[in-house]
Amino acid sequence: MRSVFCCRKKLMSFKKYLKIKLFVLNLDENLTRETQSLEAQKRFSAVIKTRFAPTPSGFLHSGNGASFVVTWALSRAVGGQILLRIDDLDAERMRRDYVEDIFKTLDWLGLDWDEGAASVDDFFQNWSQHRRLDLYQNALKTLKNKQNTEGYMAASEPRRNPKIQESLIIYACNCSRKQIRDAAPDGIYPKTCRLKNVAFEEKNAAWRIAVPDETTVKFTEFQRGEQSVLLAKTVGDFVVRQKNGLPAYQLASVVDDAHFGVNFIVRGSDLRDSTAAQLFLSEQIGLSGFTKNTFFHHDLLRETDGSKLSKSSGAASLADWRNAQKSPQRVIQQAAAWLGLPADISTLDELLDATKRLFN
Repeated sequence: MRSVFCCRKKLMSFKKYLKIKLFVLNLDENLTRETQSLEAQKRFSAVIKTRFAPTPSGFLHSGNGASFVVTWALSRAVGGQILLRIDDLDAERMRRDYVEDIFKTLDWLGLDWDEGAASVDDFFQNWSQHRRLDLYQNALKTLKNKQNTEGYMAASEPRRNPKIQESLIIYACNCSRKQIRDAAPDGIYPKTCRLKNVAFEEKNAAWRIAVPDETTVKFTEFQRGEQSVLLAKTVGDFVVRQKNGLPAYQLASVVDDAHFGVNFIVRGSDLRDSTAAQLFLSEQIGLSGFTKNTFFHHDLLRETDGSKLSKSSGAASLADWRNAQKSPQRVIQQAAAWLGLPADISTLDELLDATKRLFN
């Protein structure tokens, strides 16, 4: 009986030890996550510069407005600076009334900024991305010059050599959208032109950056700590120069953020993979400062069928809200929800006060 009692006592002691050990392990894991989050907030609360970066491809909807408000609140809470950057490289979809809508929306929301266009005319005269084409072309030249150091283009079938494959940085691609859709239903480019010698100068050829297999990109996210993305699986070889010769969004965005000294970026959670792509690209073009940026990927507003709100799909615009004399209260409340703040916030002043408490 005594030996049985001793065994039970030892078993109970072991269970108690195991329970304590598991608690300590969970506590360590939680502390690690909390430490990462605190470090991100500490870095963020230093001198920051962020941006409003709308695309004038349609009338803005409530999700766009809430993203503006979140950006404004986080910046103003720590005395940061805000740049207004309008991404207008897509000439086919850009319209002047869409640019006007951006200024009207910011005014209706009551948001201010420190740098960038003060009006529609000022934007087209001084701040359009088409006035920074030299910066983008220099970045493309950097990639091409880096590529040429391997001299692979002189070989008869260079791309079939595994070592050349590994050293590939950019390549030209003449695949059509239909060909890509047919070959890759998941939307990840299947590397078709990696095995070709498409000339960079070929008409209607895009340039893609080669993403090595197993490339993992890590970055710091506000309130969430360290994040990682397996880039080859989620994005693949992405376009850096369009077929029309203009820089692609990913390249122009990275170059602009580096040029203007932006170090904190707010965007939707659907662009988390885009963040990883831009971080990878920034290393390739020598903009390593971009890799030190902090990011915040907020949730998305969705339609009743679960799809995200989209300008292209005709989501109710904030222009309609303004015309109906509606207040921006719902947009402010949505921004508060994304920041994890109380639901009863209804004004910018209340939102700003609550956001400041995130850093106390």
